[in-house]
Amino acid sequence: MKKLLLTYCILLVLNVSSYGFSLKDSIQKTLISNPDVIAERKNQEAYRYYVDEKQSKYLPTLDFNAYLEKSRVKDYYDDNTPDSDNRKDGYNAALVLRQLIYDGGLTPSEISEMKHQDLANKYRSLNAIENIVLETTKAYTTLVKYDELIALSDGMIKTNQNNLTIAKEKEQISGEVLETYQVSSKLHFAKDKFYEEQSNRQDQLNALKKYVGVDITQKVCRPAIDESVLPSNMETLLKKAILSNYQIKEQIEKIKVQREKIAQNKASFLPTISFELRTSIDDDLELDGNGREDETYARLNFDWNLYNGGVNNIKDKQERVFLQEQKKSLDVITDKIVEEIKNQYLKYQNNKKRVDTLKKYIDANANIVEVYKNEFEAGTRTFVDILNAQTELYQSIQSLIQREYALYDNYYELLYNLSILGDTILKSKNQNCKNIKAKVYEISPDRKKEEFSDELKELLES
Repeated sequence: MKKLLLTYCILLVLNVSSYGFSLKDSIQKTLISNPDVIAERKNQEAYRYYVDEKQSKYLPTLDFNAYLEKSRVKDYYDDNTPDSDNRKDGYNAALVLRQLIYDGGLTPSEISEMKHQDLANKYRSLNAIENIVLETTKAYTTLVKYDELIALSDGMIKTNQNNLTIAKEKEQISGEVLETYQVSSKLHFAKDKFYEEQSNRQDQLNALKKYVGVDITQKVCRPAIDESVLPSNMETLLKKAILSNYQIKEQIEKIKVQREKIAQNKASFLPTISFELRTSIDDDLELDGNGREDETYARLNFDWNLYNGGVNNIKDKQERVFLQEQKKSLDVITDKIVEEIKNQYLKYQNNKKRVDTLKKYIDANANIVEVYKNEFEAGTRTFVDILNAQTELYQSIQSLIQREYALYDNYYELLYNLSILGDTILKSKNQNCKNIKAKVYEISPDRKKEEFSDELKELLES
């Protein structure tokens, strides 16, 4: 994801202003400027230094020790020994080099532990970033959804305003006010939905701004669903999720960390061997103010703890219990991911079927509106019949829009659990939202073929 992000950074500002604001633009903007994403990247960067810190134990240490001393010591003896008065005024300086040679495998194990800790933290961080991408994606698609619902309700309002004009004309002729009231009721219902959707749209604008960091004034549009990134069957999907999911990978690294802790505890049963080289200068201290003493030595230190009360055995048992805990946690996380994948995949497939069914439902409602108009002109249908049919058509299209965006949620949640959401969006084709029209549904009535848009201009006209 990082390489893809760097590739798109330079083009982002120009693209957003020229082509509207696509989902890909919003994800790029989020990955570049979102404070939580930046914090996670800094966390990853800082964590890598823990490995360097442990690796430094392979290198020697060089210490310089020095002190100045001015002292006086008086000795008073009980026997006939003459009392003494000794004075010291000098300094001591030493340079000490120490090199670890062998520590029972403790240092290599500590380095391995930190590498696994670093990987576990990396996967945790990547999952946190993927979750931010998911929330950004949902905020974006929900914003587009409300744009479509607002356009739909606006079309219905215009239709009912025309209907109200017709109803009032009929009222002036016949004196019947019922149809006027009924049209007015439908009109206010559509207006209420319109205002509700406008409020919800503003909420989504605020939510999206929280992630991308800027006000969205450009046109947004429906993203494309690329089913080629999803395995064709449930079994393959689950295998891919188990191998690629960041939460599972993180827990596997935690298990490896725990195994290294057990290995480190075993190292305490083995000796430690180190090399020490020291050279020092003592002026007027060791020789009581009567000259300088130079000392140089090399030592091979050997330390081996033979018994410490059984602490290491207790620690070993404790770490092995913690290892079993981490393994059980892996089972829990894997089962959770598998369950989520199954549910999301089944919902995704089910919502695809429901979308197809709703389109047929809209076809039928569109035919009913058309037939009712013809029958109204022939005098066999009332104006109220047309109103009710138009309302049902309006509501059926609302249901379709809601279901299609539920399908988007299922799709992106699947990608999230596969831990490929950010990469998939960044690799997707660029969209020019300014040139993308509102979603158009194909309608095939029994009597003639028609098309209608979200505004219902063709089907909902009086």
